[in-house]
Amino acid sequence: MFIMATSRRIGAFALAAAFVVGACSSSATAAPAASAAAPSSAAAAGGGASAGPSGAAYTYRCSKGDGTLNGAGSTFINPLLSKMAGDYNTLCGVQVNYQSIGSGGGVKAWQQNTVDFGASDAYLADSDMAAAAANGTPVEIPVTFGAVVVAYNLSGLSAPLKMTPDVVAGIFLGKITKWNDPALAAVNPGVNLPSTAISVVHRSDGSGTNSIFTKYLTAVSPDWVNVVGAGDPTKSAGKTVAWPLGQGASGNEGVTQGITGTDGAVGYIDVAYAIQNHVPFADIQNKSGNFITPTLAAVAEAANLPSYPSDLRFDLVNTDAPQGYPICGTTWIIVYRDLSKVLKSQGRANSLVDFIWWAIHAGQADAAPLDYGSLPPNLLAQDEAAVKSINWGGTPLLP
Repeated sequence: MFIMATSRRIGAFALAAAFVVGACSSSATAAPAASAAAPSSAAAAGGGASAGPSGAAYTYRCSKGDGTLNGAGSTFINPLLSKMAGDYNTLCGVQVNYQSIGSGGGVKAWQQNTVDFGASDAYLADSDMAAAAANGTPVEIPVTFGAVVVAYNLSGLSAPLKMTPDVVAGIFLGKITKWNDPALAAVNPGVNLPSTAISVVHRSDGSGTNSIFTKYLTAVSPDWVNVVGAGDPTKSAGKTVAWPLGQGASGNEGVTQGITGTDGAVGYIDVAYAIQNHVPFADIQNKSGNFITPTLAAVAEAANLPSYPSDLRFDLVNTDAPQGYPICGTTWIIVYRDLSKVLKSQGRANSLVDFIWWAIHAGQADAAPLDYGSLPPNLLAQDEAAVKSINWGGTPLLP
């Protein structure tokens, strides 16, 4: 029954992927890479034309620089970015080395100029920008959307669980300690809930997934704000918080392993990790009162905003969309606007902007098969402007 429930979710995602492309041992495994299509002869030769998510044609250069790029950060995006990196290497002969160390670690590596780009599921705080000011002005480029799910390991269930915001907060505050708690039973009628103790697993590292999940809890639970933030919502949400209980684990990989290793465990992970590791996850009640499965269609509903701020720093949690999943987030690639201050050559800078340009266009084809949301057209236009603002000593790196 446990596997049947998870299989139902995988089927739902596969169906959603067909309609939503272009919208938005004991170890855990990341989403497997699909086979990359063979590049055209023009592209393999070092440039060409293709179509972006909206079907519009665009061009790219495939600048090689010294043949490598280095990035670090978000574990949330690791399955997608690994697939993109492989495809781009096949296409352009540039090896993108990415360290999946968590958003906090990626931002720190970018600030210290030990990588060419950072990746984070939380946009930069003002303090992050101040710490990087000596190297210049940052550019934050959204590259994908995804769902953070409340995943659990509970044997003997006949159906996926449903959770309200109060139930989610109650579990992670330690107020709901058994799986047959009346609050869980009330929203799961007919489900035989065992009396197994709930074992919470949370992130131990500086994490963008942590930021998404705690921003959600801060938005929906005054109790969470009072207990974790001492009444201050700026302290109850972020890449790190003072968890009131639970076992800490590093990365989406570590939390996935912590959940699967203990009957009764619960934690929050990127939906791609849940699906690929066959970990069940709950339908969450959104602001409209609907219980939403985190399909690509539900992520797109939450992510497709009427407009986006000019600095591209925005949150998606607790969406107003009636069919939107309420715990969604964005991953940003972060670079400096003037790369002449931080990179050793203009050739490497050209290679970096060409990779980002490809990632927000043709690279978006990798998103839906791995359960990530693609960029909507209005956000893509702003991304393009952001990438075109990247320069070398004041001279734009893209035409």
